[in-house]
Amino acid sequence: MDQPELAEFWRLARETMEGGGRSAFSFRVEDAATAAVLGELLRKPVAHPARRQISLARLDEHVRAHGSSLPEVLESVHGKPIGLSTSQESSTADAVLKFALREHGLLQASWAAEWIEHVRRYGKIPQPALPMIANQAAAILARLRPEPRQWTTRFALAGNDLDDGRPLARIVRKALALAGTDWERSGVLPDAYSNPVLTSQGYLTLNDSVAAQEITVVRSARLLESGVPGPLMVLPDGLTPQARHHLDGKIVRCHNDFTPDGIRAANEVLAWTGGTAWRMSAADYREAVATLIARGVELPTLNSRPETASWDPDLAETMATTGLMVTEEHVLPSLL
Repeated sequence: MDQPELAEFWRLARETMEGGGRSAFSFRVEDAATAAVLGELLRKPVAHPARRQISLARLDEHVRAHGSSLPEVLESVHGKPIGLSTSQESSTADAVLKFALREHGLLQASWAAEWIEHVRRYGKIPQPALPMIANQAAAILARLRPEPRQWTTRFALAGNDLDDGRPLARIVRKALALAGTDWERSGVLPDAYSNPVLTSQGYLTLNDSVAAQEITVVRSARLLESGVPGPLMVLPDGLTPQARHHLDGKIVRCHNDFTPDGIRAANEVLAWTGGTAWRMSAADYREAVATLIARGVELPTLNSRPETASWDPDLAETMATTGLMVTEEHVLPSLL
C-alpha cells in the first residue's frame, strides 16, 4: 500500500484523521496509474481524471479486507503513529460519533445523545480507530431492529470484533442497554451452534428452522419419548437463546413442573411468546396432587413459595398451601 501513486492519498487520510471534526476527504485521481492502484485498494474500478470523496470509515473497511487497519497503514507509510491533542480528541470524537449515527439514520434515536457522551468519555477507544469503530457500531445497531428480529450471531455481524471486552462490543452493548434491550432481545446469539434445542424434529441450531407454526413447550424429554402430541420443544434449562430464536413468531402452549423453577420457566416462555399455559392451572395442580396421593406416590416437599403464575393468579397460593411439588413425569399419563 506504499506505492508512490498513493502518497498524496495517505497524506490526506492522515491529515483528516488528525485534523479534528472531519470524517471524509476529497482526493483527485489524476492518471491511469493512480486509478489502478486506488482501484485495487478500494476493490472497484476508479475513473480518471476524477475527484472522489473518501470516507475514513469506508476506507478502513477496505484496508481491513487487505489484512490491516487504517491507523496501522498510516503508521507504516509515514513511520509514526496518528496523534491528536486532548482538545482535538474531544471535539473530534463528538463529530465522528454524530457522523456515524447520521449515516445510518440513528442520530435522532432516544439513546443517541447519551451514547455519544458515554463513548467519548468512557469508551476507551484510541482516537485514530474511532471513525472506523463508530461506523461499525452504527451499522450494526441499524440492523438490530426489535421487530421483526433478524436472528444472527456476533461473529456474523463483525467477526471477532464483538467478542466480550473488545471496543466494538463495549459500545454496541452500551447502546443496546440505553435503548432498553440486550443482545438476545435484539436477536443476536453468542454463536450459531451452542445449546441446540431438542424438538420433535431433532436438535436444531440457528441454521435450522421449526417447520410447525404451533409448538408445545415442555421441560422433560420424557414427554417427547412417550409420544405426547406435538410438535414439542423440550427446554430442560428454561428459555435459552436458541429457544428464543426458534419460538419467535410461533403459536405456543407451555407446560412445565408445578415447582418454583417450573413456574418461573413457564412465565418466561409465555412472556416471550405471548403463548398460553397448558394444563397448568390451580385446578390441574389440585387434581394431580389428589390423584397421585391416592395412588401412593410420594411427592417432593415444596420448600419455597413460587412466583405468581402469569396465567393463573391462584396457582402460587394453592401450591404454597398444599406444600407439595408435581413434576411433568408425575402427570405424564394425563398429558398423553
